[in-house]
Amino acid sequence: MKLFRKSLGTIVLLCVSVTAYAQYDNYDSVEDWTLEDVEEETPKPQHKEYKNFLYLQYSPSRYLTDDSKLKFHEFSVGYARSIQIMEDLPYFVEVGANIKYSHAKEDGVNYDLLTFRLPVNAVYKLYLSKTKDIALAPYAGIHLRAIAAGKQADWKSFQIGWQTGLRFYYNKVYMGISYARDFPDETKNPHVHESSVHIGYCF
Repeated sequence: MKLFRKSLGTIVLLCVSVTAYAQYDNYDSVEDWTLEDVEEETPKPQHKEYKNFLYLQYSPSRYLTDDSKLKFHEFSVGYARSIQIMEDLPYFVEVGANIKYSHAKEDGVNYDLLTFRLPVNAVYKLYLSKTKDIALAPYAGIHLRAIAAGKQADWKSFQIGWQTGLRFYYNKVYMGISYARDFPDETKNPHVHESSVHIGYCF
């Protein structure tokens, strides 16, 4: 009888050991303990810095000469190329060109000009959203202006000036304001002061 009880106990102990080992053996790696219904973190959208810009601009301007002050209404269309100069910081250099039609009427005389301008700007973006699609961008730079048609006989064809402004970006579209004028020089004729509003598209 004692031998039977001892044998029975040995069999029960052996069964328990085998069952426990089988349960443990089903989780033979760390991955087996991972919950299958846990979703991976959704990747954040990648922001794209657009390199090309097309824009339209309206500029009420003043052309100052030795004996007159002409108020022009000017309409421009332009293109700019943006180059990021620091990989980890939103500093950019923009190089572009625009063509401008200007009209003024003074003492019954109409003035119509066609002007080309080559602006170069330094730009810094202040991002207002996590995806960087909304931003403010102050900028400043210089330009070369060439009056191609319509200038008066005593006006200079080429002049150099500076500009500064602020843009508001929303995804691919931006709006902005700016101010520009010629560098001080008594020999310049005319001396141009320009205020502008513009809208652009990035691609």
